[in-house]
Amino acid sequence: MLVPAKLNPLPGLALAALPPVSVLGFGLAFLSFVGGRTELWRMVDVAGAYSVLMVLAGVVMTLLLSAMLCMGLTGRHAPLVVLVGLGMLPWLLGIAGTEDAVEKVLAALPDMGAGQGLAVLVTGTGEAMVTRLLGAWTSAALLVAVAVGIALLCKQAAFLGEDTGRLLGAGLSLVLGGIALLVALEAYQLFELLTSVATQSSEAHAGLIAAGIRRLSQLQTLRSATQGALGVLALALVCWQFFIRPEAVGQWAGSLMLAALAAAVLMMDARPLRLAATMAQEAGLPRSLLSTLAQNDILALGKAFPGRLQAPATHSPTP
Repeated sequence: MLVPAKLNPLPGLALAALPPVSVLGFGLAFLSFVGGRTELWRMVDVAGAYSVLMVLAGVVMTLLLSAMLCMGLTGRHAPLVVLVGLGMLPWLLGIAGTEDAVEKVLAALPDMGAGQGLAVLVTGTGEAMVTRLLGAWTSAALLVAVAVGIALLCKQAAFLGEDTGRLLGAGLSLVLGGIALLVALEAYQLFELLTSVATQSSEAHAGLIAAGIRRLSQLQTLRSATQGALGVLALALVCWQFFIRPEAVGQWAGSLMLAALAAAVLMMDARPLRLAATMAQEAGLPRSLLSTLAQNDILALGKAFPGRLQAPATHSPTP
């Protein structure tokens, strides 16, 4: 007589716990990274209503991803583009918040003098980085959880003789999470630097800018390397699925959609600073300022205009 195997709930619990544990771990790391609760509350105040939306998005995406990862134990795997796409939603929300904040800051520039307008632009652009920082950091936590969850499911799939190509998808999610983390670190460096430059004396600008350039150069080098790895993984994933199983259109077409989505997010991530360059030109600010903004190198603002960065008379607009 055959004895039915007992259902082991531990794998399901482990998969369900991955997203919340990852978000909690990244949250504690973020609290330590920014320097404690006081600095965190300052960022929340700067982000305004977007901080509430970010928390809600993080909670909802965590629950959805937990449910979808658990579903994989029954053999009904959620599409990779859905899992990774949900993980990137907080990042997209953060980009939208940054763009909205930049628009609000730049809308006030025509009514200000050149020196005061430049100070407001620098400080406001720095404060606008907060939502980008929070969104990218949250997405990094979710994408890492997705990568680990997919890898665990692939291990079981290999044992059952099923398709193991999702391991490439796990690697892609992990690399994309690394890029999100680098974006968050870059946003934090810009926030710290740009909110300090306009309030410091011109004599202190050189030291601040030199330190900022050094840190951001390192982050940009790492980001370029991870973006190259992301492109290689995306190409390998699509080619593997197409040439091994060309009849499975849903798989390789979904991977193409995922690659396009990742590329779109990376392009949108640079949009707020490009928007600042365009709108600054309309506001009549110096052309040399526009080139630094367009090149995503606004560290040169204080260096180019050390004597014109005057602190605004009132608090600069916040998102």
